[in-house]
Amino acid sequence: MNKPRRIFLSQISLMAGTAAFSKPMASAAVLSKHINTLHAAKSAVTVYHTNDINGNINTVLKNQGGLELIKTELQKQETSGLLLDAGNFMNGRQDLYHQKQVISKMNRMGYHAAAVGSHELLMEQYQLAALAPLMKFALLNCNYEFTGGLKHVVKPFTIITAGSFKIGVTAVGGQINGIRYNDAIASANKIANSLKNDEKCDLVICLSNLGYMRDGDMPDNHKLAEQSENIDLIVGSNTDKLMINSMVLRNKLKNEVILAQTAWHGLMMGRTVINFNNDKQRNGLNTKHIIPGMQPKSFAAAFADFELAKPRSV
Repeated sequence: MNKPRRIFLSQISLMAGTAAFSKPMASAAVLSKHINTLHAAKSAVTVYHTNDINGNINTVLKNQGGLELIKTELQKQETSGLLLDAGNFMNGRQDLYHQKQVISKMNRMGYHAAAVGSHELLMEQYQLAALAPLMKFALLNCNYEFTGGLKHVVKPFTIITAGSFKIGVTAVGGQINGIRYNDAIASANKIANSLKNDEKCDLVICLSNLGYMRDGDMPDNHKLAEQSENIDLIVGSNTDKLMINSMVLRNKLKNEVILAQTAWHGLMMGRTVINFNNDKQRNGLNTKHIIPGMQPKSFAAAFADFELAKPRSV
């Protein structure tokens, strides 16, 4: 029997601090301002997401960016929800003390899950394995085969309950020297199918470190969306592409897939709210990109600043 077609009514905008440049998001269930306490939503799931933080705790550019300001912005939000990172939250070239500080900050902020990105793997596998027990959030990847201790701490997926909704989260990454790689899109589809059909998740999220668009047959977020079947939201990282807002693409079954990503160094945070009807069918979408610490100004000026702060490689 065919699944009902999912229709997303999109309202997409970008915010600077608490000053909106466009219409404010439609109200979702407002029960808690503590981001690490999932709200008991009956009609919507709220996802806050980051990518490519690169180990930045404090401000990076003109008093903007970094985990500290993201934390401040989260505390202003009217609704709580999932807090996810799509990878490259650490910088494997930084010293051990700083890496522990990043993990500690993310723990206090209430992150629920993060993808293993290429920047986490700049360090040796045993070093990341030694840091992983400090993480109070799930460390995810479903298409790498790790050795040693890391294979025991990186999980292929996690399941989170938010109110009446069951949410499955998985993660994929691109090819990296020294890491045994399995096809990212096939691996993501296998896990997503299990989460949707076996675990009966209402929403399936994939944290993707594949990058926005790649040449040829190299997997990327667009190809992942178009070749997927059971993924509802892709949160991307490992990209040098700035997106003004999220995108809605079509998967193999011609159903909609949301593709969201923000800027590097914590200069932006995404908020995606997916609304459901009484039958738990997705029937609405509200997304915002929030720029912590920035006073209202034009998109062009903000994005020009962000381009100047682009890392040499992501």
